[in-house]
Order: sequence, then C-alpha cells, then structure tokens
Amino acid sequence: MVMMLLALFMCQWGGVYAQNTWDVTSIEDVEYVKLSDVWRFYRFTPKKGRPGCVSYGSGKHVVSLKPEKQDFYVNNYRYVLSHPVRKVGSDLMISSVDMRKLVDPVLRPRYSPDRKLRTVVIDPGHGGHDAGAVSSIAKEKDLNLAVARKLRKLLQRQGYRVVMTRDGDYFLTLQQRVDIANRIPDSIFVSIHHNAGRSAASGIETFTLAPQGTTSPFARSRRFDELAGNNQDSENIALATAVHSRAIRSSGAIDRGIQRARFSVLCTIRRPAILFEGGFVSNPAECSRMATSSYQNLLADSICKGIMAYNNTVCRPAQNVASTTPRPGRVRTSISGSSISNYAKRER
Repeated sequence: MVMMLLALFMCQWGGVYAQNTWDVTSIEDVEYVKLSDVWRFYRFTPKKGRPGCVSYGSGKHVVSLKPEKQDFYVNNYRYVLSHPVRKVGSDLMISSVDMRKLVDPVLRPRYSPDRKLRTVVIDPGHGGHDAGAVSSIAKEKDLNLAVARKLRKLLQRQGYRVVMTRDGDYFLTLQQRVDIANRIPDSIFVSIHHNAGRSAASGIETFTLAPQGTTSPFARSRRFDELAGNNQDSENIALATAVHSRAIRSSGAIDRGIQRARFSVLCTIRRPAILFEGGFVSNPAECSRMATSSYQNLLADSICKGIMAYNNTVCRPAQNVASTTPRPGRVRTSISGSSISNYAKRER
C-alpha cells in the first residue's frame, strides 16, 4: 500500500539529513544529480525489482528505473519523470527538479500544519454540448458525472463538504471550474475524466500540474522559461499517489502512471489538484465495464479512500511536524559554483 509506504518513509527517514554537498551536472541545460547520492541519502541498497530496471530500496520498498527513460516506479506503481534518467560514464543521473518535485515528495511526504482539508471540489469533466470522448456504449460526460455523484455520497458520509462544479448535463468553461475551486479555502480539486485513444488503449492515469520550468514529458515543444508552476507541487503529487495507487490496486487496470501536464484546469488553480482518467471510452471492453454501476462504485470508492489517506498523511496537526521535518541540505553546482539552498527541504 503506497500511502502506508509514504507514512513509513516519513517516520523512518525523517531524521536523515543531507550532510554532504551534492554535485549538480548540467546536461542539455537541465541540472542533474547522481543517483548514487540519492540512494545514500535515503539509505537505499540494491534490490531485486522490475526486470531490466536498476532497483534500490529498503526492506520491501523498492524504487526502479531505467537509463534514458522517464519511467520511475515505487513498489511497481508508475510515475513519469519530467526528464529522462541519464547515464554519464558509470553514473546514473536524475534531474534535480524531479528529485525535488517528485522523488522526495513521494518518499517523504511533508506534513503541512497550515493545510486543512474540509471541502472536496469534484469536477465532472465536459458536459452539455461538450460530450468528451464518445462511443456506441457511452459518452464520457455521463461517465464522469456518474462517478462524481457516487464519490460525493461517499465523501459526505466521511464528513467532508463536497462542491460539484456541475451536477447535471450542462456546459462550464474550464476557467469557470477553476474559479469555483479557487473561491473555496481548505479544499482540494479532483477533476474526473475518461480517456480516448486507439481501440486497444486501456488503463488508468492520473495527472498533476507540471512543476515550474517543465512541461508534459510527451509535449512536442518545451518552452521551459515561460512555464509557471504553482505552490502545491508536493501536495499535488501526494494526492495523486494516494488516489492513483488505490484505483490501480482495486480495479486491476493497466497502470498508465502518474504524470505531469499543463491542462487548463490545473494551470491556474490555487488548491492541491489532480485530473483522474478512469479508463478508455474508445476501448469497447473497457468502456462496457466503465458503464456499469459496480465499476463506477469501485472508482468512486478508490478516489474517496485516496483522499482520506492524503488527508491523514499531509494535513496533520502542527505539533507532529517539528520532529519529522528534515534539515536543509545544500547542493554545489559543479558548472557555475553557485549553491542551491534547502535542497532536501521541499520547495513550496
């Protein structure tokens, strides 16, 4: 269970400090650090993991990756890095932005004394004249709303206030959806969608906003300097991890990974936010399953339990924070000689 893993890492590694400087190497204008330094920082040792991958970990917890690939696995749950792992001589390198914005938040989620979660804004994608993905079996807009309504009931039973961006078959602009969420303090934003692609494409994927200076790993153009982020990178990835891992485990669906993108509903939001893709409307077998009330209940239950786990892991009382917050580390940049402060302390 990934969120149990995250909590364990927080307790186990909370007292591990970055005592040494980490050399940063620039590769194609992207800063990288040695994975050997990462393994040493987390006290990881070589492990048997995914076939063809380099795998390290502690106990039963294993991190796996491949040189020149962007796939990154924690206990076989897939994440997609912003930049590929590189091999320089005998050293494997991971980008410093992935280290700060993905690896460390996943392995050591930060308790946020200022973060409260009382309201969940559920955003059923599409609606009205915008049907989303369409097949002879179902329309995406209807599937999104069905799962959202079931999720609302489950969350309300747990004592959460729930706001729906739409509760019927009508159209809202993307900005209207964001504006609803941004007006509500102490909230998170969960946008529910279903996918489209080739008829053989299947599986579940979950998106968070790409960190500042990065874009989707699959984008054709990259204007890094023009790409902003937001202040919830750590919370975004923690929420995505909690929801995605439960959905994959409960459904048995193909794990298409936790990915970063620049969807409009994620770009200007001021709340922790994810966009959840529950399967492919374009896949007849998968769509037939998604159209059943039982599968919709399964997805709603997975999202609800993920939200509860996120709340328990990240939104914790202030008195529990002091003993688990790591000291700042420092990274020495081998190219320019400049220093990056607070490397081990996650950027917010």
